[in-house]
Amino acid sequence: MSNSTGSSAFGQTLQFITSTKLQELEKQRLGYQEHAKVLQKADACGDNLVEKAELLLESVKSWPGSGSVDDRDSVSGKLNLANLRLWLPQAKQDPNFDRDILRSWIDTLEAHIRHSLMRFDGAKLFDSNSDKTDGGVEKAGRQEMHDQLARLDSIIFEDAGVNIEALESYLHDLFSTEEATKAIRDLRASMKSLEDSLKKETFTTRKVEVIVQGVLASDLMDESKRKTLNEILSNPTVLEELASVLTMRMASLDAWSWPAEGITVEMRRHLSGKYRAFTDPDIIDALLLHHLGISWQVKLKAAFLRILDSKAWTRPRPVENYKKISQQLSNPGQCSIDTLRQQQQRVFFLNQLSSSKRFSNQPTYDENRLDAVSTDNHQNPVAIKQKLLQIMATEALLNTTLHGSHAVVRSDLEWFGPSLPHQSILTVLEFFGVSKEWISFFRRFLRAPLRFKSDLPGQVRTRIRGTPFSYPLSSVCGEVILFVMDFAVNQKANGLFLYRLHDDLWLWDADPEKCVAGWKEMNVYANLVGLKFNASKTGSTCVGPAKPAELPEGDIRWGFLYFDPSKTRFVIDQEQVDTHIIELRRQLSATKSVFGWVNAYNKYMGFFVRNFGGRPAPCFGNAHLTDIISTLARIKQELFPNIQRGAVAYLRSVVETRFGIKDLPQGYFHLPISRGGLELRHPMIEMFALTQSFDDEEGQSFEALAKQDKQKYKDLKDYWDDPRTTFLGKEGSFMSLDEFISLRESWLSEWRHRYEYMMTIKGLALVHETPVVASYLSQARTKCTWSELDWYEKWLVSLYGEEVVKRFGSWEVVDASLIPVGMVQLFRTSRMKLDQ
Repeated sequence: MSNSTGSSAFGQTLQFITSTKLQELEKQRLGYQEHAKVLQKADACGDNLVEKAELLLESVKSWPGSGSVDDRDSVSGKLNLANLRLWLPQAKQDPNFDRDILRSWIDTLEAHIRHSLMRFDGAKLFDSNSDKTDGGVEKAGRQEMHDQLARLDSIIFEDAGVNIEALESYLHDLFSTEEATKAIRDLRASMKSLEDSLKKETFTTRKVEVIVQGVLASDLMDESKRKTLNEILSNPTVLEELASVLTMRMASLDAWSWPAEGITVEMRRHLSGKYRAFTDPDIIDALLLHHLGISWQVKLKAAFLRILDSKAWTRPRPVENYKKISQQLSNPGQCSIDTLRQQQQRVFFLNQLSSSKRFSNQPTYDENRLDAVSTDNHQNPVAIKQKLLQIMATEALLNTTLHGSHAVVRSDLEWFGPSLPHQSILTVLEFFGVSKEWISFFRRFLRAPLRFKSDLPGQVRTRIRGTPFSYPLSSVCGEVILFVMDFAVNQKANGLFLYRLHDDLWLWDADPEKCVAGWKEMNVYANLVGLKFNASKTGSTCVGPAKPAELPEGDIRWGFLYFDPSKTRFVIDQEQVDTHIIELRRQLSATKSVFGWVNAYNKYMGFFVRNFGGRPAPCFGNAHLTDIISTLARIKQELFPNIQRGAVAYLRSVVETRFGIKDLPQGYFHLPISRGGLELRHPMIEMFALTQSFDDEEGQSFEALAKQDKQKYKDLKDYWDDPRTTFLGKEGSFMSLDEFISLRESWLSEWRHRYEYMMTIKGLALVHETPVVASYLSQARTKCTWSELDWYEKWLVSLYGEEVVKRFGSWEVVDASLIPVGMVQLFRTSRMKLDQ
C-alpha cells in the first residue's frame, strides 16, 4: 500500500475545496464592492429621504450572494424588510410622516451594507493566509541538535556492560519472601497466558480500527502517514485487507524483523531544547507493533497491580482497636486520608501502561510537549502531572502541620529511553516469566537497524542500547525495569511509595529518614541495571528540620516551578521564564502568516500556563495565582516592549499593513475561527476568573482545622459519656485526646475532606447573560444559545460583543461558508514542528 498516494489525494482534495471557496469568495467580494456603490447613489439623492430608502432597500434585497436577506429577515435585528415595504408608501404619501424615522431606516440599511463590506474584507484575510499557514517553524538547524545527535550516537551504539549475574541475584533476593515468591509465580503464569493467547489471535476490522486510532493518538507517524491512517478508518475494504494482513503477520511473528535497509531517524525538537529521535516505520509494522505493545501493557499492568494489592507490598499498619474506635466515632474509618492516598497511588502506579486495549496512554513524561492539552480528565497526561504537583504541595502543608517536617526528593533518569541497556530489559523480562520465543522477539524489536540523515549513503547501524521512541512496546520495556525500582523502594523504605511518571521520580514523607532509605535503594538498583540519574533534574529539600546529608543536592523543580521550603509552596522561576520569552520571540519572528503567528503564540502561551502548574488549586495558595497573573502580564510586556496592548496591537498593525484593514476591534482577534476571527487565546482570562475562589485561604488551612480538633473531641467525648446515649456493646472510657489526634490521617473524615479541598481546582466565576448578549447570539447567521457556548466564549461575547457587532454588524464576523475553515483547522490541529 502506498501511504503517500492516499495522503496526497486527501491533501489535493482539501486544497481543491479551499481553492474553490477562495475563488468564490474573491468573486463575491469584488461583486459586493461594485454592489455597494449604491451608497454613493444614495448620497446623490440629497434630502429625498424616501428615494434614498427605496434605493437602499432594493440594493439590500437584490444581493444574491453571501449575507443575502429576504422579506422574512430583519436587518441588524431592527428593521424587517417586509414591514419596510409596507411603510414606505405611507412615508411617500403622508406629509406628516416623521423624517427621523426615515433617517433611522436609512442609517440601518447603510450600516448593513458597510458591515457586509467589512465582513468580505475579513474573509479576504483567510485567502491571504490559507497557503502560508506555517505554524511557527524556524527552518534553520541548531547547534543543540547536532550536539544531542552526537550524544545519542555515543549512547545507543555502545554496550552498557551490565553485570547480569549481579542483577539476577538482586532480583531473586528482592522477591525472596514467601508472599513475593507467590506473587512472582502468579505473574509468570499471567505471562504464559498472554503468550498463548497472542499465538492464536486473529484480527477483525473493529480491532484494526482501535489499533489505527491508537497509533494516531501517538507521536509515531509523520503527517502524511497520519492522513493515510485517517482515510483508512473510513474505508471498510482497506480495513478488511489490513485485518487479513495483520493476522498473517501475527501467525509468522517468529520471522518478523525490521526492514534490512533500516528505519530513518528524525530529530524533533521540544521546547526544553532537547531533541528526541523518532523513527518513521512502515504502516503495517506500526500497527502490528502498536497492537503487541498494548497487549503486553494491559496484561503486565493487571499482573503488577495484583502485586500492589498483595501482602508482598508493604503498606501502613492497620489501626489498632478498630472496633473500639469505630464505635466511639460512629464511623468505620473508610473515609480517611490514608485510604485516599492508596487510591491516588493506583493512579500513578505504572501510569505509562494501558489498562485497556481500547485506550492507549500517550507519553506523559515530556513536560515540554508543545501541543499538550490541559483538561480535568485524570487520564490526560497534563492533568496527571498537575495532580502530582497538587498532591505533593498538599502533603507538604499537611506534614508540616501535623509532624513539623516534610522531606521530598525529585529526580529523573538521564537519557532514560535511549540508554536502557538491552541486557537489563531482557534479564528482567525473563525473570518475570517471558519465554525464550518472546525474548527473541523483544531482542529483534530493540536491535533496530537505523539510518541517520547525517550517515553516509547506504550506511545502516544496529542499536545495541535503548528503546525506539513512542512505541507502546518501548513503554513496556521501560516500565518493567522501573517496576522493580517501585517495589524495591517500597520494601527497603518501610512502605514508602515512589510516585512516578515514567522516569520522573518523586519521594516524599514526613520522616526524612524514609526518603534517605528510598533514595539509597534507587541508586543501588540504577547502578545494577546500567542507568544514571540526571544531576540537573535531581534535588531534595526539607521543610522543618535540616536536610539529611544523604539526600541529593539541588532544588525541587518541575516545569518553571521550584519548591521554596521557606514558603512551603511552589514558586515561579523567573529566570527560566526569561529564557523561554527569548525562544518565543525567536519562533514568532520565523512565522510567515498571521494564522501561523497566532498558532505559535497560542501554543506557547498554553505551554507557559501548563509549566506554571495550570489552574492552581488551593494547595498552591493565593500568592501563586497572583504570581501567574503577574508573570503572564510580564511575558506580554517583554514580547512587545514598544507596543501597548501587546499581541492585539501587533496583529492589528500587521493586518493594516498587509491587508489595508484598519481599526479592527480587540474582540475580532479573540473571536473563534468558526466565527471569522483569528482565535488569539487570552491565557489570563481564566486566572482572573479564579481570584474570587481564593478569598478564605487562612480559614480553609490545615492549621485552622487542627485548632478545631479539641472542640470536636470534647463534643464526641461528652456524647459518649452522656448516660442518656446508648451504643451497642458500649463499654470502657472514651479514647484520650492524643489517641483522637493520632487518627487525623488514618480515620478522621474531616481531615480527608480538607485534604481533598486543598487539591480541588475551583470552578471559574460565572459569566451572566444579558439581553443584549442574547440578541447578538440570536441575530448571528449561525445562531446559538448562551448554554451552547463554553465558558471562554461566554467571557468573550460578554466583554467584546458590543464592539464587534458595532464594527461588523454581527457577532459572526465572516460567513463561515466562504472561508477555508477546514484548511485552517487542519493546520491548527496538526503537530507543530520547531526549529528542525
